[in-house]
Amino acid sequence: MPATLADWVYYIFGIYSFVLILVGTPLNLLCFYIFKCVIPNRSNATIIVFSYLALIELLIPFTWNLNYAIRELIWKRQTNSSIKNLEEYSLFICKLVSFAAYFLLQCAAWLKTLATLTRCISLHHEWSIRKYISKSHIVHYLCWMTIILFGLINFPIWIINGKRAISIDKDNNTQIQIKCYRSVFFQFWEIAHLLLYNFIPFTLMILCNVAIIRHVHASRRRTQRSKLRPQSLMKHPSTLSFTRRAASTNGSRLTKTLVFVTIFFIIFTSPSAIFYISLGKIIKRHRHLITMGLSSLATTSHASSFVIYWLTSIDFQNAVINFIYCRPVIVVQRLSTDEKPQEKRNSTFPVSPSLPLPGSDLHRKSSMLQSPSF
Repeated sequence: MPATLADWVYYIFGIYSFVLILVGTPLNLLCFYIFKCVIPNRSNATIIVFSYLALIELLIPFTWNLNYAIRELIWKRQTNSSIKNLEEYSLFICKLVSFAAYFLLQCAAWLKTLATLTRCISLHHEWSIRKYISKSHIVHYLCWMTIILFGLINFPIWIINGKRAISIDKDNNTQIQIKCYRSVFFQFWEIAHLLLYNFIPFTLMILCNVAIIRHVHASRRRTQRSKLRPQSLMKHPSTLSFTRRAASTNGSRLTKTLVFVTIFFIIFTSPSAIFYISLGKIIKRHRHLITMGLSSLATTSHASSFVIYWLTSIDFQNAVINFIYCRPVIVVQRLSTDEKPQEKRNSTFPVSPSLPLPGSDLHRKSSMLQSPSF
């Protein structure tokens, strides 16, 4: 059992890392299935990005957090084990874990950025790029391009990180050890990782969310002003108002989800960035313990996405409940924004049969036929 307070904290963080894997894996897998197969508006660009994000966040706990759990719960309990980290088990695992950790974290950050960006573009009807974002296959291409791009950016880790070193133990036995994260490359890569995982996505997500919130408030003000107009000036007021209320309600739910995803992501991941920039060179004692805690905190934002979706989206709640109870999914056909102007143009009153003009021959004949016979 742990002897000191620091050992107890290490042990608690190891348990917490194991809980993140145990809880985050099925929840993110459920999120992927809900966004891909169950939720009604799964053709929406933001929902498509969320499905890719769920797969990426599914894999994130299986990098550094898996290392923490195995190290603190298994290897530290074994007296004959000389391996301190999972990356030291073999050269391939060293390269795989380090590559996957940086690659998955950056992909998750930029997919969240892409989700807010697509939502911002879809709300602004005057932007010409909106007609491309509304096509689902283009959103799939953007998601795959994001994943491939960050795979290429992090590819040098496969080449540079990890090397075998020969060492001699206290019994003069020769051992081969794996040295991971010892290259000078990581001194510069940590800075690049902060830019790609924290600062640039933070900035873009905040700007997009500000634009989304401003657009939603402006739309609500226009809706309130339209309610003050005389009902006689509006064609089919009940139908149009119902359509607008439904569209604004669905849009506000998705906007709320994106805002909370951004807030939770910034709150849970910014402490590690602040520590590395301001205190990383100063604090030497228990630095590994602090890094372990901040890394687990950042992983929490990716393992708890299900909670955010559940609390902010009624459509997601209904989809999960229908899936759990094996209920059939009722798909409500929603008009796209491109179809609404056409609907307004075609929404006219039923044309009544044309009546003959007074004074015409047809009018006199019809009046004679309709007059009572004595």
